[in-house]
Amino acid sequence: MRIDSRTDSNARGSYVFTGLYTGVEGGKASGLDFADFLLGYAQQATVQYGPWLMQLHTRSWSLYVQDDWRLRSDLTVNAGLRYEYQSPYWASNNGLVNLDVTPDFTAAVPVQAGQTGPYTGPFPTTLINPDRNNLSPRIGVAWRPMAKTVVRGGYGINYASVPYMSAAQRMAGQPPFAVTDTRIGSAEIPLLLTDAFGTPSTDTTTNNYGIDRYYRLGYVQIWNIDVQRDLGRTLSVGAAYTGTRGSQLDIQRAPNRGPDGTSITGVAPFIWQSSGGRSLMNALSVRVNRRLAQGISGGATYTYSRSMDNASTVGGGAAVVAQNDKDLEAEWGLSSFDQRHRFTGNCTFELPVGPNRRRLTSGGVLGEIFGGWILNGIVQAASGTPFTARVTGNVSDVSRGVNGTLRANYNGEPISLANPTTTLFFDTAAFSIPAAGTYGNAARNTIPGPGNAVLNMGLMKTFTVPGTRGLSLRFQVTNVLNSPQWSTIDTVVNSPTFGQVTGVRPMRSAQVVARVMF
Repeated sequence: MRIDSRTDSNARGSYVFTGLYTGVEGGKASGLDFADFLLGYAQQATVQYGPWLMQLHTRSWSLYVQDDWRLRSDLTVNAGLRYEYQSPYWASNNGLVNLDVTPDFTAAVPVQAGQTGPYTGPFPTTLINPDRNNLSPRIGVAWRPMAKTVVRGGYGINYASVPYMSAAQRMAGQPPFAVTDTRIGSAEIPLLLTDAFGTPSTDTTTNNYGIDRYYRLGYVQIWNIDVQRDLGRTLSVGAAYTGTRGSQLDIQRAPNRGPDGTSITGVAPFIWQSSGGRSLMNALSVRVNRRLAQGISGGATYTYSRSMDNASTVGGGAAVVAQNDKDLEAEWGLSSFDQRHRFTGNCTFELPVGPNRRRLTSGGVLGEIFGGWILNGIVQAASGTPFTARVTGNVSDVSRGVNGTLRANYNGEPISLANPTTTLFFDTAAFSIPAAGTYGNAARNTIPGPGNAVLNMGLMKTFTVPGTRGLSLRFQVTNVLNSPQWSTIDTVVNSPTFGQVTGVRPMRSAQVVARVMF
């Protein structure tokens, strides 16, 4: 596979204003970030552009084998083994640069594709050692212990999507093949908005990204058991448990941090990607289903689950830079996609009009117009996913070369409110900004987000004509009750809208779909 691309991730430059230069009391910044901006005094400035053309290559192989064994009339086993390999990317001109670091991150130097680093030895042209042992076994069992009862269970390993391409693109966008520069202003000398990069950098290494050369692909172990019981001809009930354990997940770190700034002399702040994350999720669900009979079918499912991790990169989350690189265990908390309660119900109703129905059975014009319509409805209700109380534009955080990684302090008071509103969704008094130079004690994702409850409905019919032609009509309405569904809240402690609802999901919408078949 070959991928050619061009990128300039931050060619215009970006700036961080913290209020450091418009007020200091007792050694603590007391000014306003916007006031610093009006003066043109930034505390941090970054820029990154190039390379002009990246030509990346990779190879992949896949192999699997599986079989079914019917051991007894009431017992079936399905087993399989999958092997997948994808090499890390290499560049046509060897235009990739990584960082060679000591185990304790006391030193870091750039190393190009195929070169030898002073700390970990020779590097391959991909700068990441290949991960060739990704075997994915899986087994499933179906057992019928008694009539109308089926027990199913299974176990398997799945590997996460390969992040090699994004890593290669970031390594290609590093000096000497691209320009990166991160400047941090001191309390005495700000970075001027008009000329933040006017003087040569004092850092000999300005690379802002590196990845562990021994990086391993993350994987998830999944095990489940499901029991289903038929209660008569049309009704069935069931219960299921699913467990998921993630290992070797992505962790984004910023190791070049000291008490008052960067810790490695001559090296600019950089993000370090490694595979030391983990996760654990348990979910229990119950369900009831009614098969179509007398024109009515439906079902309902309720799921209770809990997911925790120190890197929400499996399940839809985005990687977040760890707050304290010396205390990665403090990142353990609820997953960003954790959803404790979820209920889904659906119903389909065939209108009793037309041939073989209770009304207008003789057909005719009215039977043709009103017969054959199917009405369906889906109701969904779920608790919200959690949010993290963060601090942005913090003087201490920015002085270490990062921004927005600092979490708030939590005083132990209840966070949820009995009657949340759009202007105060949770108790903001439970959080505060940490003292200068300290890290926040609030865990990740401690603020329950807004839940949702929505009803969607549809009405459809297929008109048939002689031959192979036909016409289907579908009327669909989402959020039938037009109830506001809050989506996002502001959890930045030093934001003027802290604690307020800042986004909503779509309101009611209707759609008419016509399909002609010929």
